[in-house]
Amino acid sequence: MSAVDDRLPATGCALPRAPDYGSRMPASIRGVGAAATLNHDGPQDPDWAVVDLCLFATVDGGERVSDPQPPSASVRVERTKLAAVELSVQMSLRLRQAPTGPRLEAWQRIAAELAERGISAEPEDLHRMRFEFAPDDELRTEQQKVWPHGH
Repeated sequence: MSAVDDRLPATGCALPRAPDYGSRMPASIRGVGAAATLNHDGPQDPDWAVVDLCLFATVDGGERVSDPQPPSASVRVERTKLAAVELSVQMSLRLRQAPTGPRLEAWQRIAAELAERGISAEPEDLHRMRFEFAPDDELRTEQQKVWPHGH
């Protein structure tokens, strides 16, 4: 048996849920993420872009339950680095640390929206779940303009 095979559970290929996904999470919550859009408010800066983020939770059936008070957060990024904005977003949200301040407030609003649908979730557990970065078409186009050649 190879080293890879040794790591498979005895029950087959189904690996157990990673512990940092929040073992107390209801199975109906599939993950969380942020819809990302370029912010066009205020004077435009040729060197910097502001990316607005609207946090969401994805539930069974694919519905995104979004923060009712977007943007949940914003990130200022050099336009030449828009291709790597997802990393900037993940760093700014500090996904490996407990949420505080505006991050906690955004997850609390989403938890309240989920509760209205009969789904109980703790903001801290939402914050730790698998994260999906979802740029809109405009942001994706701007990212591709600065994507390194050959990738």
